[in-house]
Amino acid sequence: MAEVTLYTTESCSHCRRAKRLLDRRGIPYDEIDVGVDPAREREMIERSGGRRSVPQIFVGAQHVGGADDLYELERRGGLDELLKRTRRQKDVSTHEVVILGSGPAALTAAIYAARANLAPVVVEGLSAGGQLMTTTDVENYPGFPEGVQGPEMIELFRKQAARFGTTFVSGDVATIDFSGQPLRIGTDSGELRARAVIVATGASPRRLDIPGETEYAGRGVSYCATCDGFFFRGQEIVVAGGGDTAMEEALFLTRYASRVTVVHRRAQLRASKIMADRAQRHEKIEFFWNAAVDEVVGDGTKVTSVRLRDLGTERVTERPCGGFFVAIGHLPNTALFRGVLPMDDQGYLTVGASSSTPIPGVFVAGDVHDHVYRQAVTAAGAGCRAAIDCERWLEASAGTTST
Repeated sequence: MAEVTLYTTESCSHCRRAKRLLDRRGIPYDEIDVGVDPAREREMIERSGGRRSVPQIFVGAQHVGGADDLYELERRGGLDELLKRTRRQKDVSTHEVVILGSGPAALTAAIYAARANLAPVVVEGLSAGGQLMTTTDVENYPGFPEGVQGPEMIELFRKQAARFGTTFVSGDVATIDFSGQPLRIGTDSGELRARAVIVATGASPRRLDIPGETEYAGRGVSYCATCDGFFFRGQEIVVAGGGDTAMEEALFLTRYASRVTVVHRRAQLRASKIMADRAQRHEKIEFFWNAAVDEVVGDGTKVTSVRLRDLGTERVTERPCGGFFVAIGHLPNTALFRGVLPMDDQGYLTVGASSSTPIPGVFVAGDVHDHVYRQAVTAAGAGCRAAIDCERWLEASAGTTST
């Protein structure tokens, strides 16, 4: 029996991330799909202290937590310590191009860079695959007339990039040094040095930062319907948000919930008409307009309700629910670049007419700078542009940089 146990579900993108790290490290594990065995689902909830989110990871009897916790443990060297392994020496390697991120922008950049014989290295990041990994149906990407699942699309992108010679590095970027050539990127497994870097780190779900949100994260509060909706079968669920993401989450959750209540701060949705119409027509979805969620309420182990405030009257009501899903937009993953690359007051990286930045050899693509369109197809186009800009810069600067 393996020392590591993973409780997962089939549709969980975070579970795939955790397994990818363990596979890369050559660490055997037992995987338990709680979606097909109610007894093991109850076992997971009990062992993890009431958590209703996947994955839940254990090393022996010790509860590690979820995928982010596993990556953080690995970054600190704690995983080797728990497994009583000798800690690995970190490597230093040199490359033409390193791409930070693994969503449509990063993987398209990798395809173009690899076809240009630049042998790119993709640092996938903690949220490997980006936002599409938690997207159920992608219906507006050209070439998929019947639609495609987000994770399936990312896997196709990844296979295409790998086919042309892209190398993938799991984990996150810990440090950067863009002060001179070579550009340096510190990762969980070592230092990468490169003549050029494409930053395509995307964006992450925004949090409400209200009382109870952090306390009940994983115990009824979730940011991923495809990962955790399964745990709320037959229960009432509240979704906060009014854009396409919120409508998609609400529609997906109707597969499990007895009722889904969407809470939105305005009197009309920001979502596209087709998504708004689907949600508003659905018999299981109702809307609470001009309202905000002020607090998540629980019994100490799980969510029992949320407190809603009418923004017109300021009247507060309590809405019983078993699950609360937050879908209020995203924040760019740019904290690492603050003070290094130019960004606007929202934290999005800024570029001019091309994808280049003021630092020679550093380029930008995707939602890390696009807060207007934020579509898979526009991210892919930005990745293509960044790769072409990068290739031309490398060719023009050949012989002027050294490693």
